[in-house]
Amino acid sequence: MCYTSPKWPPTTPTPTGSSTRSVSCWSLGFPARSSGTFEAMPTVGFPVLRGACKDIGRMFDRHTIRNALFLALVMTILTAMAPAAYAVVGDLISEDEAYTGDLVEQGFENGRLPDEALFEVDGSQRRCSLEADAARWWVRLVDTAAADGVQIEAAWCYRSIASQRQTYIRNCGEIGAPQSACNKATATPGRSNHGWARAIDVTSRGRQIDCRSEAFRWLSDHGAEYGWVHPWWAVCGGDTPEPWHWEWGGIVSGPRPAVGAGIRPD
Repeated sequence: MCYTSPKWPPTTPTPTGSSTRSVSCWSLGFPARSSGTFEAMPTVGFPVLRGACKDIGRMFDRHTIRNALFLALVMTILTAMAPAAYAVVGDLISEDEAYTGDLVEQGFENGRLPDEALFEVDGSQRRCSLEADAARWWVRLVDTAAADGVQIEAAWCYRSIASQRQTYIRNCGEIGAPQSACNKATATPGRSNHGWARAIDVTSRGRQIDCRSEAFRWLSDHGAEYGWVHPWWAVCGGDTPEPWHWEWGGIVSGPRPAVGAGIRPD
């Protein structure tokens, strides 16, 4: 392209209506041997060369430029449509329940996670263990909530298959009893997302949170930013409301938070 000065960066001539004016020929990587004319096309929004820089003018006629711009537009659209190699941190894999696909792929079983997959987080209970990725994002969530003046605690986390059986017997009478016999909503042993260590029952200042609590409102507004979601079956106003029950839906991609002071190998 031709410019009025060899300075870098070159200054693009300013279109002035439909007038034509002469400019000195200076092009990147080509000797300036002649002068040419510059034709402005204000309806397009950028200058179009006609007859300028005779040595390379044939390479950059208006048809070539038009085709190049069309190709650039197509490539821009295709690039925007292509999936990103690394999604923005905070993009959820599962929006309304725990994500467990990666654990299944690793051969893990509900309620039988190996010790090396579990990390203990600070909470209102003596021991509260989560799967490693869920734990990292939970600690980050808790720290952010604390900075906002909201206290959020992990009360009940991972439940082994033995613990799930004990819970079912306590709430439903016996293993095999229909869930309609349970005195509270209780997952069948081996079906609870607590068994994947990606579910937490939440307290605030030692008390179980409810639908009107500050902690619940904060989690509703910000939990998903850290992968933590309120499952569809536990929504306030539903048949089995559990405002205290939150699950880690997973983060699509991006760097994992570093292990901090509030997380330890189980």
